[in-house]
Amino acid sequence: MTIEEQILANPVLRDMQNLLELQTAKGLAKYGTTVNPMDHSTIEWLKHYREEMIDGAVYATVVIQKLEEMQNGTK
Repeated sequence: MTIEEQILANPVLRDMQNLLELQTAKGLAKYGTTVNPMDHSTIEWLKHYREEMIDGAVYATVVIQKLEEMQNGTK
């Protein structure tokens, strides 16, 4: 089975591929280009990454709280 066939057969990988394509399209629409490693220094890239991870941690915390509320029957 080729890599492409494996991706198509796996719903998680297919979803990730679709998300990457959507994010790339959003970036192109917003910035007119794809990611360029030369746009920022290594430290700047790490700071951008850290900010995104903080946002992700906030989103994960919201989902955890909602799931806990559902489990406890409070909402």
